[in-house]
Amino acid sequence: MKSLLLATLVLVSAHASAQDQIASLITFESTAARPNSDTNHSNITSIINAEMEYTLPENISFYGGFSFVLGEQFESSVTVGSRFYSATPAFQIFPGVPMWSFIGGGISFLDDMVYYPEAGFRIATSNTSRMDIFVKILNSSNKTYDKHVMIGAGLTF
Repeated sequence: MKSLLLATLVLVSAHASAQDQIASLITFESTAARPNSDTNHSNITSIINAEMEYTLPENISFYGGFSFVLGEQFESSVTVGSRFYSATPAFQIFPGVPMWSFIGGGISFLDDMVYYPEAGFRIATSNTSRMDIFVKILNSSNKTYDKHVMIGAGLTF
């Protein structure tokens, strides 16, 4: 019975994207810049994230989920993070399509811990979905992940 209730909760909350709600967050990031590496370290080329995001009325969100790192080697991890959104839309592309700016950060638990700051924009594509465009800078003590600049796009629904 508990499993059925949990599945129902996830299914219902996966389509909510308003403040004080839980929403699904799917993102794809690609490496825009990476340091030169020697033959002892591999590089990453892209990251796919499948996460759940909880947004508070104070324009702060918390997210967590799974990351899949693609590159010379495949790797998966757990990721957690937080974002602070602007209180009012930064500007509007078209009438009725507001765009908010955000800053945030997070941690991915790969072979070594990777932490990152991020900044971007969230665009309201409809009443129930949002599109994110962002930049992240990966930092780690492991040269495989350190000093990578990632450009990404995501969908919240």
